Amino acid sequence: MKELALSLIWSICPFLLLFAQEKEFKLDEVTVTAGRIPIAFSNLARSVIILDSEEIKSLPVSNIQDLLKYINSIDLKTRGVEGIQADAGIRGGTFEQTLILVNGVKISDPQTGHHNLNIPVSLENVERIEVLKGQGSRIFGPNAASGAINIITTKGERASLALLAQGGEHNLYNLDISASHPILFFGNNISFAKKKSDGYIPNTNFDITQFSLSQNYSFSNSNINAFFGYIDKKFGANNFYSDRYPNQWEHTTTKLFFIASKLGSENFSISPKIFWRRNDDDYILDYTRPTFYRNNHKTFSYGGEIQSSIRTSLGITTFGGEFNKEEITSSNLGIHSREKGGIFGEHFFEPFHKIFVSIGFFVYKYSSVDWKFWPGVDIAYRISDEIKTFITFGKSFRIPTFTELYYTSPANLGNPNLTFEETTNYELGFAYSMGPYQVETSIFFKDGRNLIDWARVSEQEPWKVENVSSVKTYGGELNLDIFVPKLYASIPITKVSLSYTFLALNRSTGIYESKYLLDNLRNQLIVNITNKLPLGLQQSWSLVLRDRVNFNPQFTVDTQINAQFSNFELFVRGTNIFNKKYEDFAGVILPGRWVSAGIKLHWSEQ
Repeated sequence: MKELALSLIWSICPFLLLFAQEKEFKLDEVTVTAGRIPIAFSNLARSVIILDSEEIKSLPVSNIQDLLKYINSIDLKTRGVEGIQADAGIRGGTFEQTLILVNGVKISDPQTGHHNLNIPVSLENVERIEVLKGQGSRIFGPNAASGAINIITTKGERASLALLAQGGEHNLYNLDISASHPILFFGNNISFAKKKSDGYIPNTNFDITQFSLSQNYSFSNSNINAFFGYIDKKFGANNFYSDRYPNQWEHTTTKLFFIASKLGSENFSISPKIFWRRNDDDYILDYTRPTFYRNNHKTFSYGGEIQSSIRTSLGITTFGGEFNKEEITSSNLGIHSREKGGIFGEHFFEPFHKIFVSIGFFVYKYSSVDWKFWPGVDIAYRISDEIKTFITFGKSFRIPTFTELYYTSPANLGNPNLTFEETTNYELGFAYSMGPYQVETSIFFKDGRNLIDWARVSEQEPWKVENVSSVKTYGGELNLDIFVPKLYASIPITKVSLSYTFLALNRSTGIYESKYLLDNLRNQLIVNITNKLPLGLQQSWSLVLRDRVNFNPQFTVDTQINAQFSNFELFVRGTNIFNKKYEDFAGVILPGRWVSAGIKLHWSEQ
């Protein structure tokens, strides 16, 4: 499979290069905020993927969850469509090892990572998404052991109005309304979305309601952003957690509030944040017999962070701390709470011409685990304006969820004595950018120890959560973007993005039997193509090949056709257009071909 994917890459690339010519592209000027210190992309010593609003609009999706499957090295495992539930792992890591943020505020769920992507943000209100791949604990603290996904919202700094109406097969409808209007010094944005379908097979129906309100105040080099979001999901959970019960049902609601700010000048700034998040989860094993087995969970996360940055002739120094509290009230897990917090520091400097260094640490403490030190260093060398190489090292960790600590049933037992997972990460990368070409490739190694697993010694014992696994992960990535203007009038391709990831995992559980078989990616190939059609139509193609351990290789093709007018846009979208049967979780069948169409109306003050 690896050889097949690689041969496909190298057979496609020469053909595409024939049609490429010089085109201005200024990604190097983008300031990346996927770290403590905003850094120009050209000086970044990490693997970071940035999707801006234009790229997002070209993809055949209408929610943040489904968008992630088109990003290299993200293994998005879905149990349904349109964002009802999905798990996002990065570079072979588990979904629990991926940290989710909105505008730099951490929103991961303490009950279970299955709720991490309950994000109360409409895709129409996303300015860009930044994906940090590899260790992130020295930047963000816990649960960024494999990477972090930062969703950055629009700020409503000019008057605008947008309406999306979409309908399709399986009685799908989607309505999304958003408006922005500045008042005095404040940018204001409000959004409402409603999405519903009867489902593609029995008990896959869903009903999703989403609302958000944000205010942004900018002055000089400072800004204040306040956000409130709410999302309510009701959905049939066909075979979600057990193939013995096809009539599972789940209802989740998530509320998120935060205020994040940056105050000061270019040379000195202070950035305080406060946040509050509540997630309610009502799970029924068989909705035809709701009293047979039912779990109700209510989780609360709240806390604050303060960060200071000083710019001197020696570089930029950032330091600060955070304190968070997490609580749960659950019919199965009981009533529990824990406090956690830490102190962090980072220094970015240029010790020699064109060599950029970022060195930092996070000292962290939670519950009964005393202070631990998590360091990291990133080094980039700009060989020329077009060529960069970088190397990174860092240690990361993840703390157990409430489910892993306290879940109990006749066949499964949590373990309140669990400790943290830890990983040591190394990466070497190379990037090239000139004219129409952007290439980035890297190799990486991750050594994971004390990983949390459901395990047992014999069949007579229940499955119990233990720190028993160790995993060594070896991998490599290739990302290639080609901006293809017309060489001849007959060449309609405008852009091609191709990415490939190879992973090899060596896992050991000692004397224990593991409940869950390995199902990580071995090979992932993603090709995104945008092209022009007659009559001014635009089209995008997304081809995804995933080769996962213990699954047959899966190949899906999605497409979208857009017709752009002055104040509105028409689109037709087809997902899995070749009607392939596939699963991300054993027994959870995902939809075949699904066709929908819609209109987007938009007005913006010039």
